[in-house]
Amino acid sequence: MEVKHRIRCFESDVLVCEDGAIYNINIQARTNPLGFGRTLGAFGELARAVEAAEHFCLAYRVAREHGYYLKEDELVRHEREPIAVRWVLQQCLTEQEWCDLLTREADAS
Repeated sequence: MEVKHRIRCFESDVLVCEDGAIYNINIQARTNPLGFGRTLGAFGELARAVEAAEHFCLAYRVAREHGYYLKEDELVRHEREPIAVRWVLQQCLTEQEWCDLLTREADAS
């Protein structure tokens, strides 16, 4: 596996790793940089994987500002519905759209 793209995202790195014909998006703690971290999703094209990784970091930052944290393969917050990371990777929302979505989630609770 070869790292094709790396993004600093809080205390972690989000990696796009080539694994044959697949590009995995992995998250790896900077405190334990051995290996390639935990896979969050996979794409068939490098450009799409890089775009999804960048969008994940944006969504993760906004989610953290709204009290969410990453647990396994979901963004979770007490007394809120979890948000699947695989769903996040498929979205191409702006920062404002993520804020609006998370605010609606909070209002619905």
